[in-house]
Amino acid sequence: FRKPEPEPEEPKPLEKVPTPDTKTIEDLANFLGIPQSKTAKAVFMVATITEGQEDVQKFVFAVVRGDMDLNETKLANAVKAKELRPAHEEEIKAIGAEPGYGSPIGIKRENVIVVVDDLVTKSPNLVAGANEEGYHYLNVNYGRDFTADIVADIVAAADGYACPECGAPLRTVRGVEVGNIFKLGTRYSAAMGALFQDKDGTRKPVIMGSYGIGVGRLMASVVEEHHDDYGIIWPITIAPYQVHIVALKGGYDVAEQLYQALQDAGVETLFDDRTEPSPGEKFNDADLIGIPLRLTVGGRSLKKGGVELKRRAEKDIALVPVDEVVARVQQEIEAMTEAIMAKVRGDAT
Repeated sequence: FRKPEPEPEEPKPLEKVPTPDTKTIEDLANFLGIPQSKTAKAVFMVATITEGQEDVQKFVFAVVRGDMDLNETKLANAVKAKELRPAHEEEIKAIGAEPGYGSPIGIKRENVIVVVDDLVTKSPNLVAGANEEGYHYLNVNYGRDFTADIVADIVAAADGYACPECGAPLRTVRGVEVGNIFKLGTRYSAAMGALFQDKDGTRKPVIMGSYGIGVGRLMASVVEEHHDDYGIIWPITIAPYQVHIVALKGGYDVAEQLYQALQDAGVETLFDDRTEPSPGEKFNDADLIGIPLRLTVGGRSLKKGGVELKRRAEKDIALVPVDEVVARVQQEIEAMTEAIMAKVRGDAT
């Protein structure tokens, strides 16, 4: 997201002031009568980092502006951590920091990685902890009063922040991760000796990427969007079957014939030829499974001159002559597919 540019100010002298009972940014801002954007927030983490052939733990001291929140994934990427966890109170105090009143000013830097969000480096005269219970520093400035081992974008986006491309406000919505892309770089290729020879004759490790899609998650997200109180409503383009034949008393022989005809025509068909469940139970199962088209073949409909055809998403039922069923089903499949493609193209009414 596009971060706001701080108002320019001349650096003021560092000043230590008493701030009793202000362990949170909200309490601190209220006590001093300043906006949270004029404070610096300390976040204490412990990272597991691979050095050579061993995994080691290092204290990570992250600093973000008080009106923003840390994005742990960004922080983990910045320090190349395999894992991150919150630091314990004794670990925090061991480096000379004070929980609730912490800042990088005056801490022990051995085995500590100080990571500062890039916006903090541009924000003058912030209020930050004095590493002493009940005290903070006024007019803290990056570079003069403290420095970082790493300066990076480590804050989380939130509603109302500006889009980096167009500047419009961002909005948070729920989503499902159905696929992912990872930039692996040369981490694995270098270890495995997967090399290529460039135009200068130099052998270099290939740059790798990982691309995946979760079929199970994709199905779950489709069901979440396409269902009703009775069950799933599969879109025709990804349905496990296109047609669900429900055979009832007096219609089993015709249903079998239609099943074979549809199969021969390349129509993916689910055939419910069970004799035990009642018609109502079969219809409930059909709604629950959610195949886009249902053909009901029974003695009653055959006496009327055909079989019943129904779309899962609609209530209307059509009576179709037996010798026209295959052609009608193909027409329905084509129409339902075209309706979905029209939405994809953006020309659906």
